[in-house]
Amino acid sequence: MKKKLFALALALVMALALAACGGGGTTGGGDASTGGENSGGGVSARIALITMDQMDVHWVRLKDAAQAKVDEYNAAGNSLDMQWLAPETKDNAQQIEMINTAIANNAEYIIIACNDATSCNNALQEAVSMGAQIIYVDAPATLPAAATYATDNYAGGVQAGEYMLNVLTEAGLTEGTIGIVDAQPGVDSCENRFQGFASVFEGTGFTIGERQYSDGDNSKAQEIANTLINNGVIAIYGTNDGATNGAAAAVADAKANGMNIYCVGWDKSDSNIAHVESGELLAFMAQNPQVMGADAIDAVVELASGTDLGGVVVDTGVSTIDITNVEEAKA
Repeated sequence: MKKKLFALALALVMALALAACGGGGTTGGGDASTGGENSGGGVSARIALITMDQMDVHWVRLKDAAQAKVDEYNAAGNSLDMQWLAPETKDNAQQIEMINTAIANNAEYIIIACNDATSCNNALQEAVSMGAQIIYVDAPATLPAAATYATDNYAGGVQAGEYMLNVLTEAGLTEGTIGIVDAQPGVDSCENRFQGFASVFEGTGFTIGERQYSDGDNSKAQEIANTLINNGVIAIYGTNDGATNGAAAAVADAKANGMNIYCVGWDKSDSNIAHVESGELLAFMAQNPQVMGADAIDAVVELASGTDLGGVVVDTGVSTIDITNVEEAKA
């Protein structure tokens, strides 16, 4: 059985955090030496929010929730300043540049969703050495942090796979190839979603196709899905919003031509909701980016108030959205 990659990554984060407790506060999980009280008795903090990109609605929702929480705290007499930094597309080098910008701007707290588990470690360690504390949202790195609020993407992938297998079984299918429309190579969250999904089909008559990368772009994902359909796949799995949206659009075209292709994917967006309502997308796995964003700002305030969060890791959950509950997802 494949190990749950997400769980391993988080376990490593926690283990490293414990090992670092005697290391003189050299990690993001150390004592709260940044931020502090403002003249009105509230806390003050300079915050950098760094996401994987700026085009995915998932990150926009996370950012909006974080900003709403900042506004709420400021209205109550605190002084929080948050800057959203994000590459145009998922790119390790660009994300490292965002961290360097946060350092240059004297960010005291860096809330970050890392493209992968290790590429940002050196830059984040530099930020920590300058006095910043790290909070992970959505996707952690292996460098210890003050807190992590993220989806268990492997478990979510299993959830998606079980849904797909149930659909195929109910349709009387016992074999065939399932096409994979992915985002970018090396993105840990999508890697875990794929591995979890694929694990469900081990020992069955179904074949998991080679991963095809769309860069999270809807149009490119649709082109890839069209090719997969023409090559005879019976179903398609999308690992993020753009990949799922494009795949569902291709499935809609196929249905218009009398073909029945099953499609399951990831991430809540207006487009994916519409695809579920129209029937070309059977279900998507909905994360809780609003919870991630709000909880991360709560963590900043606790840290700035002197609370040691102890490297806490919180699974923010995944919900399956299909035709039975899609109306609720619009809220």
